[in-house]
Amino acid sequence: MKQHKSASPKIAGPEYLRSSIELFKNNKEQLQEYIDLLLWWNQKINLVSRNVSRETLREHVIHSLLPAAMGLLNSSDCIVDAGTGGGLPGIPLSIIYPEKRFILNDIVAKKTMAVKQIARDLNLSNAEVQSCSVEKIDPKCPFLIVTKHAFEIASLYRMVKNKQVKEIVFYKGCSDAISEINKVKHLSSDLHSFQFGEKYKFYADKCIAVVKC
Repeated sequence: MKQHKSASPKIAGPEYLRSSIELFKNNKEQLQEYIDLLLWWNQKINLVSRNVSRETLREHVIHSLLPAAMGLLNSSDCIVDAGTGGGLPGIPLSIIYPEKRFILNDIVAKKTMAVKQIARDLNLSNAEVQSCSVEKIDPKCPFLIVTKHAFEIASLYRMVKNKQVKEIVFYKGCSDAISEINKVKHLSSDLHSFQFGEKYKFYADKCIAVVKC
């Protein structure tokens, strides 16, 4: 049994946000096209909040890129986005990591249908879409999971603990992450709390929780 570490967050400072924004700028054309496609599909299928603005979606994309800016996804060449919804964070990550394999997963078939078409329109040959429970995903190799506000930590861990999962990267609110981790005593994890300053209210109380499997 792994030794539990208490959930005391590490501080992720503004340099990581700057790096994430730089990643966005370096891939701006394709990421902007993704935002356009997501807005179009969102009028037909509820992929994100119905009245979400383009600027808010841009923040969600930059938020999606933060684990890459922090070097948290370097341990695996195969990444599963569990509960992808409208493709966040999997599609932005697959754009900046063309050398990695991505599996975008959701149990809602209409969402995966839209995400599959979005990935096709973006010519993302490294991204595949699977409509099923994450328990049924089997990449046939060690992999890493990312998930953005789609699962409680204990619930997803139970679903995948017998697979070849190296780590699970959760996008969470800090208070939720601390509460959820402290309920699962055998897990080893790292919490990275975003401290980007008053100017960036979008990231207030947000963090990344990395759970070791």
